Parts: sequence; structure tokens; C-alpha cells
Amino acid sequence: MKINEKTKWNGVYDVVVLGFGGAGGTAARFAAENGAQVLLVDAAPYGHEGGNTRYSAQHVAMAHDREKISEYYEQLAAPYNFDQKTMAAYLDGFINMPQYFKKYFGIEPFIWSRDNQPGDHLAKKKNLCEYPEYRGSETFDFALVHNQDFDAELWKVIRAQVVKNAANIDVWLNSRAEHLLQDKATGEIAGVIINRNKKQYYIHARKGVIVATGGFENNKQMQQDYLHVTKLTPLGTLYNKGDGIKMTAEVGAKMWHMSNYESLGIVPSYVIAEGENERGRQVSGWQNVKSGAIFAVADDGTRFMREDAKFRHGHIAEHGDYLLPHAYDNAWLVFDNQQYQKFVLEQKQGKLKYGKFFDKVVSAGSLTELAQKMNVPNANLENTVSQFNEFATKGKDLEFGRAPESMTSFDLKDDVHAVKLAPAVLNTQGGPEHDELARVLDVNNQPIKRLYTAGELGGMCVNRYQGGGNLAECLIFGKIAGENAARLDPIEDSINLTEKLPRINDLLDGEKDDQIELGQNQFLGSSEAGIGGRILVRVTYFDNEIKKIEVLENHETEGIGAVAIDRIPQEMVSNNSTDVDAVSGASTTTNALKEAVNAAIKKAQNSSKGE
Repeated sequence: MKINEKTKWNGVYDVVVLGFGGAGGTAARFAAENGAQVLLVDAAPYGHEGGNTRYSAQHVAMAHDREKISEYYEQLAAPYNFDQKTMAAYLDGFINMPQYFKKYFGIEPFIWSRDNQPGDHLAKKKNLCEYPEYRGSETFDFALVHNQDFDAELWKVIRAQVVKNAANIDVWLNSRAEHLLQDKATGEIAGVIINRNKKQYYIHARKGVIVATGGFENNKQMQQDYLHVTKLTPLGTLYNKGDGIKMTAEVGAKMWHMSNYESLGIVPSYVIAEGENERGRQVSGWQNVKSGAIFAVADDGTRFMREDAKFRHGHIAEHGDYLLPHAYDNAWLVFDNQQYQKFVLEQKQGKLKYGKFFDKVVSAGSLTELAQKMNVPNANLENTVSQFNEFATKGKDLEFGRAPESMTSFDLKDDVHAVKLAPAVLNTQGGPEHDELARVLDVNNQPIKRLYTAGELGGMCVNRYQGGGNLAECLIFGKIAGENAARLDPIEDSINLTEKLPRINDLLDGEKDDQIELGQNQFLGSSEAGIGGRILVRVTYFDNEIKKIEVLENHETEGIGAVAIDRIPQEMVSNNSTDVDAVSGASTTTNALKEAVNAAIKKAQNSSKGE
């Protein structure tokens, strides 16, 4: 939106950062440390901030040899063009990543190739690089905060740096940026309109605005327009709705990489279907969904992929390239009753990978009945089962090349079953193009004055994605954007400031324990070891018994983490002990709950001793 000297402002900061994920948190931190007064804004409510960074594996891309990593990334991008200077800044950051961890996090990084040992809580990888056949790939590596992954630890480090700089950073959560404000005369970005508590605030940015709002993983219309899919199920945050794309387009930004996105899944690029506006549940290594009398079918009741294919962020081998399977609207896993019993056994053993699995199962006494319930052609489904059985008997999948040992013929004398699948998106890569200084470019490749971007909004991946690359650019370009915005000379024009807003930090306000009421025999305990940060509990404890456990604060994932939050406290009360079994797939959440409850019990015991 255009503004002029008559525009009325509600507040003023040096730098405004939109989006509080890995990129936005990094940008805000470095802007503050370079002397700027910063407003950091995020659409998510308290406890859900963090963007996709908090849901990621926490693997940060790095490399040991500059020439080799350049060669590797040229092949990842091929046959498409990329900006040489921007790529150079990106890959320089790969080489310097260990020093980045030491200097800016105060952490000696866990470097995968050097430090990984048997027994470390890390995903198993035969190759660190995603495309080991490419020249130069051997130089690729990962830097981590410690010898664990998928635990939000990098996110917690970034978040802690924002808290550390709270004297210079205000944080508005549950607040959505709507429009960038551009000076009509100069073309400079002068501020932003933010919707908070159903009120619009015109916030002036004296030095610059950094847009780090991520992609459009939860925007159905943008996915149809740019990805040519009906709707993808997000695996990360639910708050990425393409706001940054809309806002930067309004001020003339040039877009790049808009058709590129990454995925994961229980089978290549598909997860079990969820309800509207719910996160998909990513499960790695679930053998029973891709081995046995089970396969995936598309809308027409026929198979469309090799279910056991090794995928590279959802992409599977196809005619010499790696491509995402087509995103079908009505895809299903189909399996017989023997396969169903394998899932029953998983549940009995406490190893079921997806807690709501049996709620999702559709069962029938025949393939005809099942096809009707699935809304697929009966003849096609019957032919698909017949063909699959033939492949299993002969030990050769002539259609997709699935491993013979992973195929078992369907037994049709009993019930048959299906579970609806949904195509998944880990993150989109598209957004405003930026240069090596993180400046947003217009359609004539000129920087839009005082406008910067970082992270997955206009990410660096033009074609094939290498894991860890998005987290790396959050750190690399987040730092570049924050420093460069803070170092600009301020806009000196006098402004019409209608009110002086009080300082607000929703991040700090959400953590004030002194606001929590405690009754007789009630004690607080906390742990910082949860997936997204702190878990806070209120425990009622007397006569050496745990009477009640209330989880007052948690930042855990909506899927399996939420199951642990619901189940574990009840089991602790029933057993009068924190020594309970972890929920499968939620050991981090379980252990954090144990730590928090034990801390509260220790306070109770000390209180009874008069300490």
C-alpha cells in the first residue's frame, strides 16, 4: 500500500521482522545486536511460534570444500538458472557454519561425519548428501546442536537468543501482518500494517522491514495456482499461508521458485489423511505400510507408485530424474486382513506408529464393497489386487519394480481394508527473489529499498533439494538481513504518531510463573527439554502420593506429542510414579514430562521438610 506524509502511525521501530521462525528469529537477533529497536511479529499464538524450524530435523547444511560444494549445487539446480552471487553467499555460509555455531550460539557443533557414534539418537543415514551420485557430494555434511535430532533444539537456541535480546526486541504473537507500506514518492518500504486483536496497527519502520513468513503450505488457493494441486497436507506449521508472497507482490517484488516444494511421507510424499487445517503425521521407517499385502491406489483404483521406494524429500526415481508422485485427491492404502493384524500386533506391543490409525481404517467384506466406500471403480480395484497378487507370486513387480520380498498376495477370504492418504507438503520454496545482501528485488532486478527477506520465503532451492539447506539459509540470510537492515540510515521524515504503544513482549508474558495460582499442596515443575520448549506442570502432591498432574504449558506437536501430554500424566497418577513407559514416537515429550513432574515433586518433598 502507498503512504504519504499524512499517514497516521500507531507505533515506530527501527526494524520490523515479520515471521518468528528460524529466519525471523535470527534476523531479529542480529538486528538488535547491531543497535536496532526491533518488532518481531508472528501469526501463531504463544506456544506455536517457530515456523517450520521447530518441526524440522534440526540438520543444518554445511560443507568442507568450497569448490566441491559449488559443483554439487550446480548439479542440484540443473538444468535451471540461478544467481551466481546469491548462491556464492549461500555456500560461503556452508563453509563457515561450524564457526557460526561457535561464535553466535556459543556451541561446539555436532558435525555428523566427525562425531556420529552408534547409539546417538539420530536418524539413520547411509549418505549424508541426498544425491551421492553427483560430483562434489562427498564434501556435504550436517551441523547440529547436539547428538539428537527432531527435538527442536536448534529452534530453542534461536528462541533463546531472541529472549536474551528482549531489551531491544518486542514480540507480537497471534498477530498477522497484512500489508507493507511503501512511500509514494520514494518507493521505500516505510512500515507495515499488522492485525492484532482485531485491530489494525500502522507500524513505522525507520530502517527497514524483513519478511520471513515462510511459504504457503496451508494456503489451498496458492497451491492450486502455483503447484497445480488441489490441496496438500502440511507437515510443519499450520500458520504459513503465503502472507509474505502477497505482501511483497503488492510492492512490486519479482517471484522465483514458485512451483517448487518438498515433501516426506509414510510412503513417498503421502501421509494418512487428516481433517481440515490439521497437520499431517510424518512417520519414518514404518515397514508395515509398504511391505506385505498392501499397496497404494489413486483416484481410479490403480497403483501409481513404488510404495517402498527410497525417496529424497518425497521425490522418487523416474526416467533418470527424481520427481514427486502426482498429488491425487482420493488416494488410499489398501490391505488385507492379515496385514491388518500386523497393525493390531503393533498396537498390542505399544509400537503403533500412528495413534489414530484404527480410527482411519475403512473395512468391508469384499473388494466390491470396499471400492464403493473408497469411491473408486470396483473393476479397477479388483484388477489391481489380481495383478498385485500375480506379481507377488512371480516375485517381480512388472509395473513399479517394488522389492519382491515386500510383496505378499492378498487373502480375499476375509475382510479387506483401506486408509485414506493425502499428498503432503513439508515446505514450499517460492517467494520474492533476493540478492546476496538479502534485499528483495523488483521485476527489473533492482532492490526494493528497505525490504529484505530470509528463509523459505523465496528459498534458494531452484530444482532438487538437499536436506538441511533451508535451515542453513535461515541462519545465513537471517543474519545478513538483520545486520544490513539495522545498519541503514533511518528515514528522517517527521511522522504523524497518533499514540505511543507500550512495550509488548508476548514471549516473556507467556512465561510468567508468578501469575499461576497454587492451592494447598500444589507445586510447579518445568522442563526445557520438550520438542518446542518448556513444559510446565502443576502437581498436587501430599502423603507421598501424586494426586493430580495438570500440564499448564507445552509446545509439543499436535500429533504424537499431544498423545503423550494426554496419556502420561494419567499413568503417573495411577502408578504414583514417574517411572512409566514412553509413548511410541514421543520419547522426547515423555522424558520432558517426567523431568517437570519430578521437579514439582522435589519441591513438595522439600516443603514437607521445611526447606
